[in-house]
Parts: sequence; structure tokens; C-alpha cells
Amino acid sequence: MTLSKVFQYLASLDSKDLEELYKDPWTCQAILRSLPPRSKQYILKMLLVDTYPLSLAKDWSTQASIQQHKESLKKLFDLKIIFLDKISKPIQQSSQQQSQQQQSQQQSQQQQQQQQQQQQQQQQQQIEQTIRLNPLFQDNIKRSLVQVNQAIFSNNSIKDNHKPPSIDDLDSYSKSQWEKVLYFLSDDTVQPSKLISDLLLSSNLTKQEGDGLSITSEGFKFLLKDVYTQIWTLLIVYLDDLEKKKRKGGNNSGSRNDLLTFLFKLSFLNLGKCYLVSELTEQQKEYLFALKQFGLIYMRTDSSLFFYPTRLIISLTTGKTLSLIQSISSERTQTQKEQGYIVLETNYRLYAYTSSSLQISLLSLFVKMLYRLPNLAVGIITRESIRTALIHGITADQIIDFVRHNSHPNAASTGQPIPDVVAEQILLWEAERNRISYTKSVLYNSFPTNDCYIATLKFAKEQDYYIWSHDPLKTLVVKEDGNDPIRNFIRKNFA
Repeated sequence: MTLSKVFQYLASLDSKDLEELYKDPWTCQAILRSLPPRSKQYILKMLLVDTYPLSLAKDWSTQASIQQHKESLKKLFDLKIIFLDKISKPIQQSSQQQSQQQQSQQQSQQQQQQQQQQQQQQQQQQIEQTIRLNPLFQDNIKRSLVQVNQAIFSNNSIKDNHKPPSIDDLDSYSKSQWEKVLYFLSDDTVQPSKLISDLLLSSNLTKQEGDGLSITSEGFKFLLKDVYTQIWTLLIVYLDDLEKKKRKGGNNSGSRNDLLTFLFKLSFLNLGKCYLVSELTEQQKEYLFALKQFGLIYMRTDSSLFFYPTRLIISLTTGKTLSLIQSISSERTQTQKEQGYIVLETNYRLYAYTSSSLQISLLSLFVKMLYRLPNLAVGIITRESIRTALIHGITADQIIDFVRHNSHPNAASTGQPIPDVVAEQILLWEAERNRISYTKSVLYNSFPTNDCYIATLKFAKEQDYYIWSHDPLKTLVVKEDGNDPIRNFIRKNFA
């Protein structure tokens, strides 16, 4: 699991925002542990030095891994963790130059002064590039290494008087909360909270269609990604929305930096342990209720005195959510979770060996489901089911890739997880739909004279309103937005 999406977002922030983030020690620690091993190593090498010559930094890598070396340094430069400085220093004179100076002393004073002036004019400056750590980042990492037992919240010995949820309970809660989001994308009859619904719309995962929302092509791609990437996709939209509200003067809505810092802090909490809500600021409490809707935080009720971090929030800055991802995807055993579940036959009949309602809901986006057994669902791919998927923005390639990616091991072992005849037919159905394009238009067919028809035809072509014409019948079809200009043209010239 890579953290490229998070790093790309942080790198897109300006220097002022990053400096603000690096004031918090927990943020610095979270970013450090999220970095690739090579980047971590470079930071630790420079932790106790002020500057380091860039020329010597090349020795940190062998020639075989020079590309990884450059990428690691670039990542640190992009995150403003490392700065590049240029230092000018004079070139030391060689022994030959020094001997010439000694000989010049024997010359007349006038010649010596002239030679010294020439030497001063010819003296060059050598530019040396050095790298250094961001002082804020450097100090916070140093401090964290010395202060081993740091506490995020002051009271860590508090206990919940009610029966605390087990780790399995927390995982089940995360699974349930996140499934609500995914179900909404695959089945619009399931309604999530307004916050989640707005985020899905803002991120172009859903689109307005009549009185409701429907999935887009980007939404279907979203469903194929892992939970970690899915959560960060929506969180980034939420962060950007906070920043927009702040710029508009909505100070009560919090800020992007505040939420990022809060997220990084929460990732250091202990799974299964409760924490007091009263230790949070009013703004952090609002964030907490939002994160609860993502399944990142567990609270019995909105008025609970305690909150519990789930595995998702703790793994948010490491990306290690594989076990929960697989659990959300299906209810099968660990061995089965690592396998596909779809068998597609040449007669377009599809068998899904799963008991997961979510997976069946995903299939129903492009498959006509026929019947469902306890651990098996059967459907058929039809022209109408594919057409429905295409209308929602799902492409034929996405459908083929989905079936191929989730094919049952027995089907995948044949080397043809999706029959060629089925794949080709899906592509043909897409081409059939894309063959015809629709344009709102207006038809003109009652021109008083042939000159009027020819002049109007020329005007329509010049103004880019022209769609189609038939000269023998003096019939002209133009774009709808050209209707008024053409009517005015005819009235002005031929009325």
C-alpha cells in the first residue's frame, strides 16, 4: 500500500500551510513514519547536523539505485522537509599562484599593485549546494526521540463504565459504516448522511439525476479501489471544503490544517482504548462527529462521554488496512478473501460465489440478477443491463476489468477469466450506443425563395450553427442556440 495520494495532497499545500502543520510534533511523527524507508533514512542521517553537502549525499546510494535516491530526495523537497541552499566561497589559490606572488614581490611596487588588481578581478566564487532539514520538523523529531512516553491526552487511565466494545466490535462497526457509503454508490435506495452524500457529489463520484443521485464513471472506479484510498479521497474533499468555507469567512467551520493535525494525532491512539470527549476542543468535537460517519471513530451515541478509535483511523497514515479491506469486501475466510468470486460463461451467465450483499450490489450495476442462494448469486449479462451501466457513465473497459480482476481462481487459471465472445459483445454494445450522437436542433423547411435558403445556409455555416441540409427540398437543420440568430437574419434580409 502506498501513500502517494496523501503525499501528493501535502505537497500541493503552500509553504505557509506546511510550516503550520510542522509546528505539531505528532504531525511530524506521523509523516516520518509514513515515508518510504529510504526517505526515513535520509532524515535520520541529517537529524543531528545543520547542513550537509549535496555532493556528499550522492554517496548515500549506489549507482544501481540512483533513481530511487533521486525520487526519495524529491519527495522530501516536495514536502518542504528538506531545503536546498547555495553557498558561495572563494576558490583557494594553487601553489603555482602563490609562487607567482612571491616573484611579484621582487618586482617594482607599481607592477606588483597592477598584478594584485588583476588577481582580484580574476578571483572567482565557487558555488556549493547544501541540504538541510526543516528546522521545525527537525526539532520536533528530536524532541520525540527524547520524550519516549508522550501522551496525546492528559488522562490516559480513564475507564468506560459501560461494557467497552471489543476490537472485533470496532472492526464490525467500521465495516458497517463504510459499507453504507459504498452501498449508496451501488444502490441509490440506501441513503447515507448528508455529509457523505455531499462529499460524494463534490468529488464527482455521483451526479444529480432528477430528484436523486446516480453513480458516475469515477464512482465506479472508486468502488474498485482499496478502503484506504477511498477514505482519503473523501477526506481530501472534506479538507478542501473546510478551506473554502474558511476563506469565505466561515471561521466556525474549522480549517484544513486543524483537521489534518487532528487526524495525525488520532492515528497514534491505541486500538480498543477509550478517550474522553471532554478533552477535545469544540472544533475537534465537530470533527469527531464527522469522522464517526466515516467509521473512523466509534461512539455509542452523539452525547457519549467517550470515544474509541477504530483500526481505520489508526492505520490512516500507514496504509496498513488490508485485513479490514478484505473484511469489508466479503465475509469469507482469510484464504477465500484473497481469491476472486466471479465465473462468467460464454452464454453470458454469471455466477458469483459470495455471500456479500455489497459485492452482489456491485454486480447488479451491469448484470441482471436472476436469483440468490446463501453463498451464490446468479445473473446474466444482457444488452439492457450493459446499456443501463453505460448510461450511468460506466465504460465497457471498466466492466471487463472488474470481471477480470475478481474472477474465480478456477476461471483465472484457464488464462481467460472473461470469454472473448462476451468481452467483444460488451465492447460492441458500447460502440452501438456511442455510434449516435444527440444534439438539440431546429428544422427549417419553408424558405420563401431559393436565394433565402442559400443565404441562410451560408450564414449558419459561418456562425457554426449548421448541422445538416438537403438542397433539393431546401431543408436546413441548425443547432438550437442558433434558432434566434437565424430567425433574425431571415427577418432582417428577406422579410
